[in-house]
Amino acid sequence: MSDFESFMFILPALFLGLIPAFIAHSKGRDFITWYIYGVALFIIALIHSLLISKDPDLDRKNKLNHGYKECPFCKELMRNDAVICPHCRREVPLENAEQAK
Repeated sequence: MSDFESFMFILPALFLGLIPAFIAHSKGRDFITWYIYGVALFIIALIHSLLISKDPDLDRKNKLNHGYKECPFCKELMRNDAVICPHCRREVPLENAEQAK
């Protein structure tokens, strides 16, 4: 097989590997790992990426990055500007309340 034929075989695999990688990444999985998996075994990786469940910590990570903090007592998420935790109803210590500002 010539170099050109090898390239024409590998090029589609490099692009197709992106599909399961993007699907898995949207569910909270590592993009690079799934890209390599998708390039090597596209059909299996595609089916696997469609069937895997969403990472349970994905929503928590997103909220922590977008204006939420963890209650120091119950560890539930609350808004950065909250002075009283809506879950355990305890007052957030002053140093934690000042960090939110």
